[in-house]
Amino acid sequence: MNLVFRRKNGPSRRQFLVQTGCSAMGITSMVNTLAHLKLMQGALNAQSPGSGYRALVCVFLNGGNDSNNMLIPYSGTARTDYQNGRGMLTIPTNNANAALNVLPINATNVAACDPLGGYLGTFGVHPKLTHIKTLFDAGDAAFISGVGTLTYPGITRASYPTAPKPPQLYSHSDQQVQWQSSIPDRPFTSGWGGRIADLLDPVHNPSSGNASMSVSIAGVNSFQVSPTGVVAPYVMTSSGVVSFAGYGTNYASAVTNPGILFQASNYKTGEQGRRLQAFENILQMTHASLMENAYNGVAMNARMTEGMVGSALQVTAGSTSTTSTLDSYFTNAFAGSGYNVNNDFTNQMKLVARLIAGRAALGNNRQIFFVQQGGYDTHIAQIPSGSNTAGHTGLMNNLNCTLKGFADALKGAEVGNMWDNVTAFTASDFTRTFTANKTDATAGSDHAWGGHALVMGGSVKGARVYGKFPVLKLGNSGDPNTIDATGSSGRWIPSISVDQYASVLARWLGVGDSALDDIFPNLSRFVTIPNIISGNMDFLSA
Repeated sequence: MNLVFRRKNGPSRRQFLVQTGCSAMGITSMVNTLAHLKLMQGALNAQSPGSGYRALVCVFLNGGNDSNNMLIPYSGTARTDYQNGRGMLTIPTNNANAALNVLPINATNVAACDPLGGYLGTFGVHPKLTHIKTLFDAGDAAFISGVGTLTYPGITRASYPTAPKPPQLYSHSDQQVQWQSSIPDRPFTSGWGGRIADLLDPVHNPSSGNASMSVSIAGVNSFQVSPTGVVAPYVMTSSGVVSFAGYGTNYASAVTNPGILFQASNYKTGEQGRRLQAFENILQMTHASLMENAYNGVAMNARMTEGMVGSALQVTAGSTSTTSTLDSYFTNAFAGSGYNVNNDFTNQMKLVARLIAGRAALGNNRQIFFVQQGGYDTHIAQIPSGSNTAGHTGLMNNLNCTLKGFADALKGAEVGNMWDNVTAFTASDFTRTFTANKTDATAGSDHAWGGHALVMGGSVKGARVYGKFPVLKLGNSGDPNTIDATGSSGRWIPSISVDQYASVLARWLGVGDSALDDIFPNLSRFVTIPNIISGNMDFLSA
């Protein structure tokens, strides 16, 4: 399907960058404006667009994933501490009910992530992460341990009361924003995904007719908010594009061919066709006011992106297309799980796979996707008896099967064998308390701090655990090595900042070392860039 774009007196990308930067000076602080201009200048100075396709997929586990039961000590002193502290949330390594057994994984660098030396034996994963175990052991997935929101490094249990910390720790809304902004000690202005998009979009996606580099299939989020407004995220649902209302399904009542935009002959002669033509004529006008232009630009970009996204999905739509094959990868991954493959999170990931398959219609060499799996606020019944679909057990089951289906789809010819070109990574509000909040089967866990994240893709240096695994000693244990922040419930102080974790992902997508401090202004507090490249956080191949 061909797309036709005709804009009346529309600003060029360079003009829009300059206009947005100038208008920003009147509504933001000078510090933020200078940072924004540095990002724009780096983009404008690029001599040529990048080649090849790469995409990041942020999988946000909304509600606070209890990653204490995602990556689990399988043996050693850490295993003993796990059994002594988890209470009703303990997953045994040897139990008559095999469905509850921890699955051992073949981590190749246990010593590098050992916090004390000799503390760790071997690792395992949640019993429902069968496919993740296979991906990990094959070198296609890795865990990042002890990551969380930090303003400065070096916080200990002793210094916790007075040390500078992210505000409103253990708050869902605050920690979600701070994870997605990476700058917890400043008022929110943008997300780190949005800042990456602002920098890379003019370099790697130079066409004036391409779709937005940032696509959310899970609603509005902080992660993709642009500091300049240059790359406005396109928001859709797991059902597909969200069209302007009043013109029929896929604009069937207003246009002859929904894949052709802004062409006079394509509008139908009826009332709906005339109304859409008038509306889109207004969108294409240039206004004297930069604010009016920016307001108009939101609707204009949404309409243009909608058309391109629709065309990308059209590549995998229809009875003779690859849709059924792509769906089969997910259906097969769910076989025997007891979980319904037709759920919102899985449908989000299916849509990402379809958009990657139809990437030529989007016109981008770099893409950032945002998806979300909800339900992780597991204060009660975290390990429901005999259920594969409820509690944290069900969440891990769904995550496991969905990521397996996504991986298989990316490896398939229908998507173009894009496994090496896509990296999916998890993030969450926080992990949860190590101790259970009850002593019976209704036990759950409460809000905590640092935890574990998962990355997967063909470029991942897998079968490894990066960062430092926490010492699983509660605050009342008297052990000087405990990193239990306060009290004795197991709120682990992070050892890796969001900045460090995210900067590796940014470098892989194409952010140069000299621009990392612009994207992550707090990064230099934690580690120098050479240490990220050569140290034990280098979890992605160039």
